[in-house]
Amino acid sequence: MEAEAVVRAETAPMRRGTGGPARVTRIVEMRGEAPLLPRITATPGPGAEVVFVGGAAGPLGGDTLALRIEVGPGARLTVRTAAAAVVLPGTGEPARQSVEIVVADGGELEWLPEPTVVAAGARYESTLKLTLGRATRLLMHDTLILGRAAEAPGDAVVRWDITAEGRPLLRQQSAYGPAGHPGWQGPAGLTGGTVVASELRFPDIPGTTPRLPSAVGRAVCELAGGGLLTTVVATDALTATRLLAPAPPPARERCQSITPAREARRTPARA
Repeated sequence: MEAEAVVRAETAPMRRGTGGPARVTRIVEMRGEAPLLPRITATPGPGAEVVFVGGAAGPLGGDTLALRIEVGPGARLTVRTAAAAVVLPGTGEPARQSVEIVVADGGELEWLPEPTVVAAGARYESTLKLTLGRATRLLMHDTLILGRAAEAPGDAVVRWDITAEGRPLLRQQSAYGPAGHPGWQGPAGLTGGTVVASELRFPDIPGTTPRLPSAVGRAVCELAGGGLLTTVVATDALTATRLLAPAPPPARERCQSITPAREARRTPARA
């Protein structure tokens, strides 16, 4: 199977009399083929959101899927998937997926797909090419699960090629599974884990989000181009999600922040 999908977002003036911001993001082009079927969802604010729903099982071995996302100048777009994708064996050839994303000057993109599960015996090759213009913002999540529950892992090769303002921001390629390098499960690889999750923020502006420290199972890397890459390895998706999420404040701090507000409501106003 070969399938292609395209989503293009641009800004447009707000209709008169509706209030709100002067410009909002509109989806000006959206088309897809099973299993890449995009749908527009309602979202508050001036941005737009598109969710991809699975129109067929897979991807299967031998499938070739291509996705292109274009975010126009000043536009704000969030892209999600409705459910995890399960890569299954097919013809014996790899299932290939290529994603090309262009974010023009001043654009913002949140790329938040659900996990990709590579079943036993499956082969998966994924490439992401992302080009960021000037003054852009990016939040990107990626989760790869090697094997279903109580199942041997499949093979996966994942490559990212990201450019920001005309300069390389991140170039990396990782291979996992029995066909990967001999030490992929060792201390220099997944250390026995089966879930790899990554979060990329660009730019990394200190103070805007809590900064996670590197720890067991989590590597935090400041990129020379101004981004922040966090990668975690775990034995299950729930643990990987927790490792990526900032820890909540201690209970004592939460109580201290709540108590003054409660006391203010109880204290009667003075004339």
